Amino acid sequence: MKRNSNTEPTNGMLTNPMDTGTDEFKDFQAIILNKVKSRSEAQQREIELLAIKFQMQDYLESEVTELKLPGDFLKEYLKTLEIPQKKFAHYIEINPSNLSKLINGERPINYELAIILGKIFNNDPMLWIEIQAKNELKKIRKTKTRRFNNYSLKDLMA
Repeated sequence: MKRNSNTEPTNGMLTNPMDTGTDEFKDFQAIILNKVKSRSEAQQREIELLAIKFQMQDYLESEVTELKLPGDFLKEYLKTLEIPQKKFAHYIEINPSNLSKLINGERPINYELAIILGKIFNNDPMLWIEIQAKNELKKIRKTKTRRFNNYSLKDLMA
């Protein structure tokens, strides 16, 4: 039976299992490793920055219970780019102690800062705001669940 190429795999895999012990696999692996080694430092850094951006988007869409702060992602960007926090704080014209508080989750990201971060790191400013909003909603729901259970349209209409 011919398989329709437009159908999703039923076993959850996008490819067939590969025998990693074959010479063919070792040749393929060598090609990939050579490609990785031939990337320039700038290309490697660009890939790492994209990875952080995708992690941010994945976090928004995930049901992970552990909070990941916008500051965690900012810290990751600065680490990847080897930019000291103090230098970054001065560049974006905020007090270094305020940047530290932001990274540690003690201060929220405001809309202006979200625009600045979006511009610097080439991502949508709403990404920063949405991560912060997701975390706030999670915190509130966790601490006040019982209170929110008191509200329903059914009770309101009674």
